[in-house]
Amino acid sequence: MNKILLHPLLVLSLSFSGAAFAAGSEVTTPVPSGNEIRSQRYAAKGKPLVVFLTGEFGWSEYEDRAGEYLAGQGVEAWVADVMGAYFLPPGMSNVRKVPDADLLAWLARVQRQSGKREIVLIATAHMAQPALRLAHLWQTKYAKHARLRGAVFLFPLLYEDVEPGQEPVYDPIVSQARLDIAYLQPQASAGYWWRERLKATMESSGSRVQLTVLPGLRDGYYRRGDATPEELAAGDKLGELLHQQIELLKGKR
Repeated sequence: MNKILLHPLLVLSLSFSGAAFAAGSEVTTPVPSGNEIRSQRYAAKGKPLVVFLTGEFGWSEYEDRAGEYLAGQGVEAWVADVMGAYFLPPGMSNVRKVPDADLLAWLARVQRQSGKREIVLIATAHMAQPALRLAHLWQTKYAKHARLRGAVFLFPLLYEDVEPGQEPVYDPIVSQARLDIAYLQPQASAGYWWRERLKATMESSGSRVQLTVLPGLRDGYYRRGDATPEELAAGDKLGELLHQQIELLKGKR
């Protein structure tokens, strides 16, 4: 019988990689509208299920690497391109066109396939709005299947375009959904100046909101075409940042 001998350093490298990361697999899920939502699944044996609704511009390598990192920490992550299923251009008005029935049916199938009983939602930019809709619907109809532990919102954009000199008007769902929220706000963005107003609006429905300011970063920092070295370095640590927030949410009762 032939034996394959591996160099000790290669064996060590392979062992380390297997411990730190989990390979992703693409999953295509049909939804009631007839469309299909594509996700990258990073399976893990831990209790929570993390569902990452990526921005309206589709997947980013940093978001996929964050999914790998979370799986390496025992947290199963599904990184989903929701907007890609509908071929909609970016913007809040188009994000609202994603059917609620599709979101709810999709999450129900993801939860059943994963077998997890605790869910954490992650969303960036405009996708925070459908994430709040999904949270509200899940708590109303599917709470018995799995507990919604909370949500992590990274540079959330929950308002229409704001004219100079005007304050933002938030989508009504912001003051309707009630859950634990970790709100991550880059400092070098317009949203920084309204952070306390958004936090108060989310809390008006009874949500518990933990606000964290990210110094020196801009909205969408890890996927910007003009990203600075500091922003790219922060993108490399996206998985660690999200894991910290997930642990924070898990600690809440």
